[in-house]
Amino acid sequence: MTPNNAGPTTQRGRPDPPKAAMTPDDDRLGLRERKKLKTRVTLRTVAYELFADKGFDNTTVAEIAAAAEVSQATFFRYFSTKEALVVEDDYDAVFLSNMGPIDPGGNVAAQILRMGSLLFGYLDDETRATELERARLLQSSASLRAAQARAFERTADELIAALKAHIEGPVDDVALRVVVGAMIGAVNQVSRTGAAMGPETLLMLAEMFERGLPVSGES
Repeated sequence: MTPNNAGPTTQRGRPDPPKAAMTPDDDRLGLRERKKLKTRVTLRTVAYELFADKGFDNTTVAEIAAAAEVSQATFFRYFSTKEALVVEDDYDAVFLSNMGPIDPGGNVAAQILRMGSLLFGYLDDETRATELERARLLQSSASLRAAQARAFERTADELIAALKAHIEGPVDDVALRVVVGAMIGAVNQVSRTGAAMGPETLLMLAEMFERGLPVSGES
């Protein structure tokens, strides 16, 4: 994980615009890293096209490798399973490394969601489209939902560690874990409704947390 480079923050702990998210052509990456990311992007793009045509469960690794013009052995050097094409997120590190300071006395879940919404807006159009499709695919298959559930614990631990690094003063570990679990659960449940997990949806969730999560249908 790279050091925080988000700089000063605005209201509600939102970071200033981060440095551009890494792409396969980013000069900050070494040649080997650029090649790896480019190959992962290519495999994902090809796989998502096949998933759209045949469905996730009906598409094989052999078909993905053939469409990408690589061997199956090459595929498995970049992704451990077919599910990893969708479950693994290359941009989690971008969010964590660009996180701004967190006010522990405020609504921590809302602060995180607002940061996520802002940083999502700095992704290029192609990356944003890929991330939206990835979020949609996660809800399209029972096997993907199961894989995502298994990944939640790791995601929560990584986010908790990052938050502790951005909170000044003592932290109630149990309270922080509850907050992160509630936020991740909220994102997952909204995804299951079919809503696109873009910046607008993240802002909607932030506002729900700020209102105390009312369940009344009244606006």
